[in-house]
Amino acid sequence: MSTADTIPERLFSDPAPPGVVAVTRLGRDDRPETGLRRGDLLREVERLAGVLHGRGLANRPVLIPERNGLEYVVAFLACLRAGSMAVTAHPPRPGGGGERLAAIVRNSRPAAVVAGPTLFASIDRIAPDLLGNIERIVYEPEVTDGTYPDDSTPAAVPDAAIPWPDPSSIALLQYTSGSTREPAPVALSQANLLANGIAMQRLFKRSEGSGGTVCWMPLYHDMGLIGLLISSLLVKVPIHLMDPEAFAMRPVRWLRAISNTRAAYSGGPCFAYDLCVDRIPEPDRRELDLACWRFAFNGAEPIRPRSLLKFQSAFGPSTGFDGMMPCYGLAEHTLLVSVRLEDDPIRIRIADRAALGEGRLDVRRTVGIRDDADALAREGEIGVVGCGPSLPDHEIVVRDPETGHRLEPGLVGEITLRGPSVASGYHQRPELTESTFPDRIDDEDGPWLRTGDLGAMFDGELHVLGRIKDLLIVDGRNVHPTDVEATLEAAHPVAAGGRTAVFALGDPGGDLPETVGLVLEVPREVHRSWRRDPDLVEDEAMSIETALRASVSSVHGMRIDRVVFVAPGALPRTTSGKIRRSAVRGSLLAGELTCLATGAGGC
Repeated sequence: MSTADTIPERLFSDPAPPGVVAVTRLGRDDRPETGLRRGDLLREVERLAGVLHGRGLANRPVLIPERNGLEYVVAFLACLRAGSMAVTAHPPRPGGGGERLAAIVRNSRPAAVVAGPTLFASIDRIAPDLLGNIERIVYEPEVTDGTYPDDSTPAAVPDAAIPWPDPSSIALLQYTSGSTREPAPVALSQANLLANGIAMQRLFKRSEGSGGTVCWMPLYHDMGLIGLLISSLLVKVPIHLMDPEAFAMRPVRWLRAISNTRAAYSGGPCFAYDLCVDRIPEPDRRELDLACWRFAFNGAEPIRPRSLLKFQSAFGPSTGFDGMMPCYGLAEHTLLVSVRLEDDPIRIRIADRAALGEGRLDVRRTVGIRDDADALAREGEIGVVGCGPSLPDHEIVVRDPETGHRLEPGLVGEITLRGPSVASGYHQRPELTESTFPDRIDDEDGPWLRTGDLGAMFDGELHVLGRIKDLLIVDGRNVHPTDVEATLEAAHPVAAGGRTAVFALGDPGGDLPETVGLVLEVPREVHRSWRRDPDLVEDEAMSIETALRASVSSVHGMRIDRVVFVAPGALPRTTSGKIRRSAVRGSLLAGELTCLATGAGGC
């Protein structure tokens, strides 16, 4: 195994045959249309890295506002090779969407921006003042068609004039999901990227020689960039790229691409699997062969047990699928923290609901992915998905969030992390860095990462239970909003599929009892029905609300004080598709949500 200290060194010192496919762009038929062989990819990287090096951009931020294309792959790897700080971001869309990119530009102050000519023209048309006087580097890769003869491509040779990057230098500013006014840039070093990449390489080594990876996740997001691109390069399998919009419009295209390419590795957040179940009809399912898909990572946290069971039930019998991989990760840990091992079964812990409110994961029994979803959890119970053990050479410690003391297995506390994947901090945000990445916790040397997530260890596996700041305090009891949202999903089909946000409405520490709000994003078919016949809205909304309130009252012994229905796409979400409860709360209280119908409390 190579002893190289960075991703670029590893790609040259532990090479794949130069003629094998490295990256492709999928066409409309969900098959490779254009691409780059391994040798050609590395030559393109050296060519662009030479430009970055020649312009003195080492240790300086370089913006890559590209889409899921070959340009993005080469530009990112060239930044790593030249020792620049890659700044990943999504380009603005017609009609809006440029606010986040503008905030990233203000925050990172890039010395240069790399993109293709078409992308530059699009930015200048949509947001003419966005890039200002930032130096522009126009790049277009020399691509091939989809035939890829593998006997004529010479090996790439590293440019001796470009020094290898310092492992401790910042390689990537990964912007976390959050406020568009002040996004938080996680500073990931070259060593961080390699450490997390090697951990994934070891876990997924058995996919070597497969059809590779299918990626619809945006490459500006860590799940796509690190979880799929870097891992594919290190495992030496091709990565096949498709637009996120293509998946969102027709989810079957994702699964069809996996079936066509025989990919072993792909994934996404929990909502992606729900979308496939909801929008891929049975005839289309029967045309798929997903037996090749051995590593279907599911990284939304916490993961909904019913989503796993429903996807397996919908696609397992007809397609041969049997590869669901629940996992947990975050940008501050480069990406991956824990994941189910390939040879281990999926474990869903059925725990006592009351005990969870007291801070204990009191497991009554364990069920598997082929169990009946309707019998998943009985009265007084809750299902929690096991996300596997810690990565090799890394450590997960669950602590009391107030004292920092380590907690015994089965007790709920803050997930803290230590190891080579822990980032150095937030770029030019010293106060936030100090609180999130302390050098010591409870007299234990770090650096540590305080995730702000609640979890518990049980039988060596991590179980993620939600965000500390989202925790509800109802009549002196701890109630997890994800638990309530799971109850709502089971109570009415309109609430299924990750469309609800439950949150506290009162001020923390106030004198009044805490009140709870619910915002429900109705499905598209319901929205269309309500638009065609507005007279239906009031009665149907009241019927749905009654069912939801009754279920929450019965299961959790609590009242939903305010119910609001909004249109599809109205809820603020992270870049990985998870609903941002605090942002929903803020928008509701500020009167920024357009309400289709309201229950008690109104809009």
